[in-house]
Amino acid sequence: MVSQEKSNPQLEKLEESKRRDHREIGKRLELFHFDEMAKGMPYWLPNGMIVLNELLGYFRAVHERQGYQEISSPLLNDKKLWEISGHWDHYQDNMFLVELDGDTVYGLKPMNCPNAMVVYSLRPRSYRDLPMRLSDCDILHRHERSGTLGGLFRVQKFQQDDAHIFVEPDQIESEFDKILDLAEQFYSIFKLDYSFRLSLRPDKFVGDAKVWDRAEEILGRILDKRVGAGKYIVIEKEGAFYGPKIDILMQDSLKRKWQMGTIQLDFQLPARFGLAYIDSNGKEQMPVVIHRAIYGSIDRFIGILLEHCQGNLPLWLAPLHVVLVPIADRHLDFARQLRNALLDKRIRARIDESDGRMNRKIREAQLMKVPCIAVIGDREVENDRLSIRFREGGQKADVPIPEFISALEKGIAERFFNVVLE
Repeated sequence: MVSQEKSNPQLEKLEESKRRDHREIGKRLELFHFDEMAKGMPYWLPNGMIVLNELLGYFRAVHERQGYQEISSPLLNDKKLWEISGHWDHYQDNMFLVELDGDTVYGLKPMNCPNAMVVYSLRPRSYRDLPMRLSDCDILHRHERSGTLGGLFRVQKFQQDDAHIFVEPDQIESEFDKILDLAEQFYSIFKLDYSFRLSLRPDKFVGDAKVWDRAEEILGRILDKRVGAGKYIVIEKEGAFYGPKIDILMQDSLKRKWQMGTIQLDFQLPARFGLAYIDSNGKEQMPVVIHRAIYGSIDRFIGILLEHCQGNLPLWLAPLHVVLVPIADRHLDFARQLRNALLDKRIRARIDESDGRMNRKIREAQLMKVPCIAVIGDREVENDRLSIRFREGGQKADVPIPEFISALEKGIAERFFNVVLE
């Protein structure tokens, strides 16, 4: 009899987890670095900065069309600001503090909320200004216990696609619909599954309990309408200290769930900062604030995405779109002209001019997860065509250069996962 080895699901899951470990993928693809001199604070390397900036660029392009206005605010703020917002009493342990002298203490900002309140308060506002959507992608710092740090999933320095939306009370539900539509638009690009969690009033909170009850009822009604009653998680005592929130839980390829986006309903900070607007009847009213992020921590988002696609980033996110591999030195001039033509079209291209055989260069490009490898030899130069190899293993010969460039432009513009040459 032939013995058959029994499968070990736990072992298989562990091996799969190792293959998809974003820390190893990030190191191999030269995306980011962690250093003992700055624990939990990633260095973003040139390749990683491309990925980060592409995600932010997409965020900015979409949000500009949705009426968001981007701001940037100081990373260090006097503790007086944090006292007004309530973070000094409720979040101080998670902040990095800088004491300049006995009377002056600054906090490195862990979130953008108080600064958005300051911007709103700079001049009188009218109901015609609302909804007022302020976005902010500044770097944030949160002090975490060293034992809780883990690659990009839990860091002490990060960025998020933050926004604070000032609305009239009767605009709350329509604004939440717009935000949830944005979440669907963003997550569908990456084919990532997600679900919702409603997080309710914590033990330590600011404001009146009746106002909290009203906010929680609104969020429950929004989720009931959006996904259906009983189709989301409700968790007690996990809301922000100023308001309940809808958390967006993203499922990765190993079926693990991570909190990414969050949408928080806040009646408290506008009152603490004395914010107001004049309504259509000429009376002064207090706006409501919606705090929201869709990627959430962009650092964590990249970590999840790397594990989800095992480093095979979508074409538009790939640090390099094309590596050109000239077979001999006599093909270099042709390769340089092609590279310049690609760069003119904002297609990221590099020539591998290193010593070594063609097959080794192709293999190195594949290990770096480059979507396209263009091999250039005598026939390609003579016919003004290319021999293309794809990251996924396929290849196509005699591709006209205009067709190749057009396909890349289309793939980047439409954010396809793979390059398709028809």
